[in-house]
Amino acid sequence: MSARRKPVAAPAAAWPGRWSIAIAVGALIVAAIVWWHSAREPLEAAGTRVAHGPTAQAAAPPRAVLPPPPVAPYLGGAGITRDDPLTAYRKANVYPPASRPLAKDQLDLLQPNRRQEAMHRTDHDEHVSYLFTADRYFVIGDAMLNATLEAQRDGVPIPVTVTQSYAVVLDPVTHQEPPIQLSYAPGAGQAMAATFAPAKLGLKRQAAIAMYIEFDYGTGKQVGHFDFQYTPATGVPAKFSGTFRDAIDAGSLVIHAGVEVTTPGHYVIDANLFDAADQPVAWTRFKGDFTAGSHDADLMFFGKVITDAGAHGPFHLGQLRGARYVPELDPDLEQMPPYTGTYTTQAYATEQFSDAEYDSPEKQHMIQLLGSDASHRGGAGGHAPPQPDGSGAGSDK
Repeated sequence: MSARRKPVAAPAAAWPGRWSIAIAVGALIVAAIVWWHSAREPLEAAGTRVAHGPTAQAAAPPRAVLPPPPVAPYLGGAGITRDDPLTAYRKANVYPPASRPLAKDQLDLLQPNRRQEAMHRTDHDEHVSYLFTADRYFVIGDAMLNATLEAQRDGVPIPVTVTQSYAVVLDPVTHQEPPIQLSYAPGAGQAMAATFAPAKLGLKRQAAIAMYIEFDYGTGKQVGHFDFQYTPATGVPAKFSGTFRDAIDAGSLVIHAGVEVTTPGHYVIDANLFDAADQPVAWTRFKGDFTAGSHDADLMFFGKVITDAGAHGPFHLGQLRGARYVPELDPDLEQMPPYTGTYTTQAYATEQFSDAEYDSPEKQHMIQLLGSDASHRGGAGGHAPPQPDGSGAGSDK
């Protein structure tokens, strides 16, 4: 039997924490600041003790006047950018962290339960690759998991023989994880397939389940593995009621989605918005605490996201999904069944929404911090740094 492997994290698509954008930009900004200051005093910045006094001054060679350091490249919204940090921060925060534009190629958001495995080379034959995956990452209630194994030699499908296959319910506390034997049979083409019903395990709460397989591909053997998360019907914390209403609030579209809560707690709910031509327009995330009973999740689609896309209604809601966040548990997200229907709004015109950029006290504070260093303003259009009272050309107010 293979050694137990650490369960992999949920795909980024599942819960794309939008605060990760601000964290990444902030970390890169800090790195750039450190680089600039160390370039000005390289020895002192590196911890080297520099002597001072007449003897040291006489012996020291004249210091060359260095040109201003270039703007260090770092990841921006469209890849590597050489914008100065202030300009990059402004560009990255035109929209709020939890309401962003949605494009056709963002499959992690458009197909949030899609798995992300890819072909891997086998350990002992570089000509043979394999894909061990399933049709979903989250399984809820009585739903089935369909697992498949494919192998190729130099890109051509080949048959394999499954020598071992089992599932393990991962126990983060006791680690008592007896294997559950599985059976694979020939599927489409040369693939091997198995159907797994986690509901038969009698679990009471959400769990991570590992799937293992060992197969013989003719010139060697290979072990494959993936994890998925299962929420039993008794562990579902809330459901979408299917009731909706929409309105324009402060220049943005707000769709109120009804939620029937069984287990109180902190909830995270995501949804996508499509325009009248069924084109993706925006993604949004609601976060809030619910008590048991009926509630509305207020899904706000930022006005400037809609106006920048030139989108108009009637809009419709898609991929509505959610979970209860329980940090003391592992896994820490108790899944809600995704809403399988859709909701269509009123026929709003593009001009009904605001084209104003996102603003907040936190954003203004960061702009002020970045604007206080002249080296951060190279690409900011010559704006002066904002003053403590919010005045100045660099202020968004």
